[in-house]
Amino acid sequence: MDKEPLVGIVGGKGRMGRWFQRFLEGAGLEVLICDLDTELGLEDLAQRCRVIILSLPMEVFPRVVEELGPMVRDDALVTDLCSLKEDQVECMLRHTRCEVVGTHPLFGPGEGSLEGRRVALCPGRGRRWPAWWEGLLRSHGAEICTVSPAEHDRIMAWVQALNHFILIALGKALGEERVDMDRLVALATPSFERQMRIVARLCHQDPELYATIQMANPYAEQALSAFTRQGEHLFRVVRQGDRAAFVKLFREVQETGALCRLGKDE
Repeated sequence: MDKEPLVGIVGGKGRMGRWFQRFLEGAGLEVLICDLDTELGLEDLAQRCRVIILSLPMEVFPRVVEELGPMVRDDALVTDLCSLKEDQVECMLRHTRCEVVGTHPLFGPGEGSLEGRRVALCPGRGRRWPAWWEGLLRSHGAEICTVSPAEHDRIMAWVQALNHFILIALGKALGEERVDMDRLVALATPSFERQMRIVARLCHQDPELYATIQMANPYAEQALSAFTRQGEHLFRVVRQGDRAAFVKLFREVQETGALCRLGKDE
């Protein structure tokens, strides 16, 4: 490529849009922003930019892509930052003729840099610009995982939907039981204190986004059902005082080799 492309961010005034603007400008790229209150509109951005990043709420994503897609140059790249990918990549492919790749930054806008941060890439169409995009992310320290859109969403049912489900339920239980948080922290083990700090982050998150992650992922119900089923079983074992059943269940978890390898250094 002769020179670095002009990059456009649709939804560039949101938190992740601003994060990527800072990142890209720090990498020496020129960035244009299009949002609800900007003078720059979708058509002008589409005509001028070779790389277009969609930083949009998933609720408005299909409508914006349907409007934007036919305007995008055939020799451009369109990528998105949504937390789900199967429907989103298909939508970009359906409404554009350009190269397409799905991007999921597996971190929030509070991070200072890409160094050591994970990013999922879901191939859609083309190789030239997706290879450039991956190379840019890698050159700034990102750990890239290439995955199909469907597999991405299946895994996110556990990584996001179930994880958030557990955190919300824990936070609600603590509040409902009026647990003294100061005493809880004073008596917390290191691992529980880390968990409580993660729960506390919910205070700064967007509940609408979390609702979408819970309810828009078609694979979430399976993960939540499996967890709830095992939780109910474990609760019955503990309530009945069935020590042998508890030990058996615990050992079955220990025999999940791939899981236990993750904690071998803990």
